[in-house]
Amino acid sequence: MGVSEHEKLTIKEFFDAISGVEGHYELVAGVAYAMADANEAHNVICSNVQTVFVPAGKHKGWRTTSSNTAVQTGPTTIRYPDVVVDSGPANAAAMTASRPTIIAEVSSPGTAVFDCGTKLREYQGVASVDTVMQIESGIALVKVHRRHKSGTWTEETIEEFDVAIPSRRWQRSSR
Repeated sequence: MGVSEHEKLTIKEFFDAISGVEGHYELVAGVAYAMADANEAHNVICSNVQTVFVPAGKHKGWRTTSSNTAVQTGPTTIRYPDVVVDSGPANAAAMTASRPTIIAEVSSPGTAVFDCGTKLREYQGVASVDTVMQIESGIALVKVHRRHKSGTWTEETIEEFDVAIPSRRWQRSSR
């Protein structure tokens, strides 16, 4: 089965359709959309983020994964963030993160508005997500959105990169 853009799909049909297919797709309200390939600058930023998150996550039993880990943001919506920290139980056969906690999106000039609007709201709607990082690829700028215990979100802009891991749960000494 190939990927048929603009045809309504269930999540299972979507995963079946993209299995073995070249290119990246996301499912939005049941419709598959092709995503642009990343350039080297984008990939370097993603690699740097993973390099920071992997050791600390492993210590807690969490997994840090790349853009091939899906996050279900709605009943018929699947997104592929650039970096996902999954704090849930491991399942090698799973198609989605079991408990996404930190999400990092690296934006390009063409995706920044979309990433800062629709995608951000979707990620904030996932109960387990407590931190969303939006990284601008063209300039040294990171926006960190944090969920507080009250359920409210705050935004912090970071322009210096010698900072601690942003998730409040990450800071806890044990799981």
